[in-house]
Amino acid sequence: MKVVLTITGSQRFGTDEPEKTSLVTEGTLEREGDILLLSYEESELTGMEGTTTVFRVEPARITLQRSGTLESQMVFELGHEDRSLYDMGFGALMITVLTDRLENTLTDAGGEMDVSYSVAIENETAGHIDYHIHVRLQET
Repeated sequence: MKVVLTITGSQRFGTDEPEKTSLVTEGTLEREGDILLLSYEESELTGMEGTTTVFRVEPARITLQRSGTLESQMVFELGHEDRSLYDMGFGALMITVLTDRLENTLTDAGGEMDVSYSVAIENETAGHIDYHIHVRLQET
């Protein structure tokens, strides 16, 4: 089904002031058994035009998968450190994410997700990222 996503985020790198972002976009929400798949197309605004982002939402874990001009996968699970390659098309970096907050009320009727995690790039601490995603069914 078609949905509208409102994504707000805050990224802190080192001692810099947090960089806040906000995006409203259309996407889809589908169910596969106990798993919800939330997807949308990135745009020029996000700097990832040509990339599809899919959130695979499970009861205790959310997996973010990007494919297209950017290839990556990050698994968000409390107490779990996830290592993966972040392929930007011209080279790849090893990234590590450690989830410190994961809240999810997403259902077939919409809902919300909150993800907060620390990120390291090539084993060097890079910063901390917080995302809030609000999902509502698109009016027809």
